[in-house]
Order: sequence, then structure tokens, then C-alpha cells
Amino acid sequence: MAALFEVHRAVNLKDRYLFGLVGVIEEGMVHTGMDASLTDGEDADKFEGKVHGVEFVGNDGITEPTLTFHYRDPKKIERWESINWAGKRLRLEWPLP
Repeated sequence: MAALFEVHRAVNLKDRYLFGLVGVIEEGMVHTGMDASLTDGEDADKFEGKVHGVEFVGNDGITEPTLTFHYRDPKKIERWESINWAGKRLRLEWPLP
């Protein structure tokens, strides 16, 4: 089953080589290992990734789901950071066998 995730903001955890997308799960369930892609056509070619982790972060007792993606390639992180993430939607699916 696919899931949809709306992004509120992005964070780069450089010391851990993780890129995090903070937002809300709109539909379905999100798990590590799912393939993520943008549903928006304009930036769709800039992002592809496999969910490395699902964490809950926040301040003052308010937590938000955060999807993390592992990276090593500097060109990949440049592409990801060039996206204006606020309001973008991700489609998450299990990879085909």
C-alpha cells in the first residue's frame, strides 16, 4: 500500500549524512525501506530516495513525523537542497521485487 506525506520543512543532518523531511503523514503508513518520490512534476526529477528512518521530532511537546534519507553524493544533496520543500507531497511505495 502506498502512503502520502506532506512536507513542512527540510533539514540536513550533515554530521550523520541524513536529509530529513519534516511534515505530516496524510495517508497510509510509512516504513523504512519504502521508495519516495515527489508527486509534483516541476521538481520530480530532483528527488528520489529510500526511507532510511522515521523519527518524531519537535519542540514544546509537539512532535512531527520526520522521514530521513541517507546520502553520500554531494550532487544528490545539492539537488535535494535546491527544492522548496514547503507544501510538497511525497508518494511512498514498497519497491518492486
